[in-house]
Amino acid sequence: MDNNEYTSRPDTPQNGQGVPPQAGFQSPYTSCPPYRPYAPDKPAYESPQRYDGQSVSPPERAAIKRSYFGTFGRALFHAIGSTIFALIMYSIMELAGYDFRYTDDGTAIIDWIYCIAGAAPSIIMCFSIFLFDKTVSRSRLGSYFNNERITAKFTIGFFGVLMLAYAVAVILQNITISGFFAIGISPLSESYLTESDFSTKYFIAEVICGVILAPIAEELMFRGVILRRLSGISQTFAIFASAAIFGMMHGNLLQTILGFIIGIVFGYAAVKTGSLLLPIAGHMFINACATSSEFVEYFIDEEASQLCWTILIVMFALIGLIALGAVLASGKLKFPEYTDYHRKRTFPIVLSCVSFWILLIVYLIDIISAFGPVTDKLRG
Repeated sequence: MDNNEYTSRPDTPQNGQGVPPQAGFQSPYTSCPPYRPYAPDKPAYESPQRYDGQSVSPPERAAIKRSYFGTFGRALFHAIGSTIFALIMYSIMELAGYDFRYTDDGTAIIDWIYCIAGAAPSIIMCFSIFLFDKTVSRSRLGSYFNNERITAKFTIGFFGVLMLAYAVAVILQNITISGFFAIGISPLSESYLTESDFSTKYFIAEVICGVILAPIAEELMFRGVILRRLSGISQTFAIFASAAIFGMMHGNLLQTILGFIIGIVFGYAAVKTGSLLLPIAGHMFINACATSSEFVEYFIDEEASQLCWTILIVMFALIGLIALGAVLASGKLKFPEYTDYHRKRTFPIVLSCVSFWILLIVYLIDIISAFGPVTDKLRG
């Protein structure tokens, strides 16, 4: 994953310490050369007196805290808004006479209407929050989709490492399931199990919602809003924090593991290229791979689907290891600097932010509530 087209702003000091030229908070562009942060240009963190490049002045702390409050607030709005929106949609479906169907053992059957209703709330919320954030930040839409620093070499490395990340996440999911099963607990209770009602309409809905719209909407939200805002303080912190939020928003431990690992790859690509193009493409690729097993099950059978899935993961692991080896050998896989300057402006201030704790509690309640006892249905 190489990209040699970085440029620095003319006023960027080269010591990596972020020493402000004047009293107050310097532009994040000066904090970790030679990277160009995927962030607004000049946050107005003013200070009435001169501070060195490491200390955080009270006005700066207050401004950064407001920024964190708004960032985590947007994620919280998505979490709560999507849940309320989903409840409203399901209530409307019930009032309209929609037939919520279940198998003999109580497993919910997902048809094309249910598929759309399940995906629409989060997709709509993601698009809405992105448009709101874009408006208040006065950003140009084109600034989210620059392709100037996307090279063929970087793209190949990105997809290779993404394959490895996906394979590792799936392996960790299986280890997690086995570990919890051993103590009689399942990361997903029976109520979360579903059965797809395969049909042409279902697959069309699945492709449109799951493979096209969801990746676009979620990348606009979690990399275009969350990552972009946090990058104004620290790019490395932004990559990992946005990945964690992206993972936990899925509402269960297994998806949290997957979302966090691939979210790091998406965030790294967004920061390195200053664009959402590769994260969106990678997200579509991953969702398409996840959906492919349903196609195989529909056209052949479940046993063939499981075999193809195993082969896919093994292929991803092998290709990914080769790609990672090539990237590491090139010496170009480097995260932005995370110095004492950045440390003082991330966790100490984040942990004093109310919206962060509320968001964390909401996510943890969602994840914990998905747990349940191990049953024969789950073992099967």
